[in-house]
Amino acid sequence: MNRLTVEPGGQVEFSGAPQRRLSDVRQEIRRYLARLAEIAEGECLAFLAVGFDPLRTIAEQQWFPKARYEVMRPYMATRGARAWDMMTRTCAVQTNLDYGAVEDLAQKFLLGNRLAPIVTAIFANSPFENGQPSGYKSTRAAVWLETDSDRTGIAPPALEETFTPDAFVAYALEVPMLFAQRDGLYLDAPTGMKFGDFLSGGCAAVEPVFGDWADHLTTLFTDARLKQHIELRGSDCGDLAHTMALQALWKGLMYDRPALAEALRLAPRLRMEDALLLRREVARHGLAASCAGVNVLRLAREVVELAVTGLQRIAPDEVAYLDVLLQEVVADGLSPADILLRNWHGSWHGSMEEVIKYLRIA
Repeated sequence: MNRLTVEPGGQVEFSGAPQRRLSDVRQEIRRYLARLAEIAEGECLAFLAVGFDPLRTIAEQQWFPKARYEVMRPYMATRGARAWDMMTRTCAVQTNLDYGAVEDLAQKFLLGNRLAPIVTAIFANSPFENGQPSGYKSTRAAVWLETDSDRTGIAPPALEETFTPDAFVAYALEVPMLFAQRDGLYLDAPTGMKFGDFLSGGCAAVEPVFGDWADHLTTLFTDARLKQHIELRGSDCGDLAHTMALQALWKGLMYDRPALAEALRLAPRLRMEDALLLRREVARHGLAASCAGVNVLRLAREVVELAVTGLQRIAPDEVAYLDVLLQEVVADGLSPADILLRNWHGSWHGSMEEVIKYLRIA
């Protein structure tokens, strides 16, 4: 089932139906983009494929009226200097994958978290803020670094040698709640309370029900998020070619068993402090980042080539979706942000109008 929703700052999110073939995913996205184009033409709007709003300041930002956001907004204001920026000015492309037995779940969850900084670097596409270069290749990733550390970044269980669903449950129980929902109303009575305490009767005003757990999981914003599927969240929003490349990358790595095993071997196994340092370096330097023993560009090239190998075994007709990464990352060592900045400092002569034209998808 396809669904369109609006995020707090007016970001439009398209959720597609589960598909086996990337060509069907692409067809769905093309229909969605065509619909956006119709809306844009009728309302004098412009939709951009970018990871962070390049123009509006946070003071200029308007909030989409939605009950969930009205409850989240005051609490998130206390949870990091850029939490409101995260809610209203960032935009990502995500990949949702199914999983089989516990071992399959564990491997995919570990890889999704451990490779997230590398994927962020490959698809970095947000080097502007307030009409100027921000100093980051992914301003979106930089904003997440200053947003509610209880529920963001690499999921702590993914730092362990092995992973079990019980470890994830134990982690989620320690994360403070954002809200409870009853009959379509969002309640702030348990806001800020650890879910485990809420479950133990810590909120006299709201009695726990099973749906609270499902809602709580939607408020964990880790690099890979575990629900009835695994949600991979590390990539800036990009154009259709890069959106499809992201899906192809994860498919080639996750669904071919030898590729999955090799990707787990390649993925950085870091302590929390080193994982945080790597995320900071990637946000600022993108593919040029190097820290904690990780050369990001070298690893990114290996990851792309491994995804190609995986797809050649399981879906050879889909390898072409990775052509853009074979050229930009493997051959040229560039991310979309690098190309944007090269044009900004070159033929665009610092024109934000040119940036908008380049990023516009509808």
